[in-house]
Amino acid sequence: MVTVIIDDHKMIAEAIKSSLLSQNVASEIFTFNSAQLFFDGIETSNLPGMIITDLLMPGINGVELLKAYQEFFKSKNKEDYKLIVLSTISDPQTVKMAMRYGADAYLSKESTIEELIEAIQECTKGNKYIGTKLRTNIINNFISDEQIVYHLSPREKDVLQLICSGNTIKEAAYKMNLSVHTVKSYYKNIMKKFNVNRTSDLIIFAVKNGFYQINS
Repeated sequence: MVTVIIDDHKMIAEAIKSSLLSQNVASEIFTFNSAQLFFDGIETSNLPGMIITDLLMPGINGVELLKAYQEFFKSKNKEDYKLIVLSTISDPQTVKMAMRYGADAYLSKESTIEELIEAIQECTKGNKYIGTKLRTNIINNFISDEQIVYHLSPREKDVLQLICSGNTIKEAAYKMNLSVHTVKSYYKNIMKKFNVNRTSDLIIFAVKNGFYQINS
């Protein structure tokens, strides 16, 4: 079965590929660093039966990403494929959303390779699969991180939404009709308020604490 791994962190994608090949889980594995590269680069003769994808990547992400996969395979007249989400986002709402929009399995990136293989096997049988840690969260309907609320100005909220949607600071500035310097200042203020240092951590914090809805 042809398998595709889509993750904007190349080292993660290659590590998963190496582990799956060593376990003879898949006969052929391709890696792509974005969904768009997959859409543009995969050959029709090599359409995968299994996709392992991150949920938050530059460009298309969240619900729009899952919808894009559905539309892509529909355009290729291929319905017999399985979709596994492997993400740092682990709150119950996001897991439920992903399953509702076409995911056959959802695992945290903290999962072991053994659990990923188990998910692949279950999906191949036609079953749904949710990682053990995430399953407990859903059953208890509990998010471990405390909900933290900070005040953001209207402009900061706009910048946050655009950054979480995959825009760069330059792209956000263009869409807001502001200078790059001004948007960068808003961005730094948000990072300081949320006490994070990287954009990826900013997005994770925003999703977990209700500042950004992944299906918005």
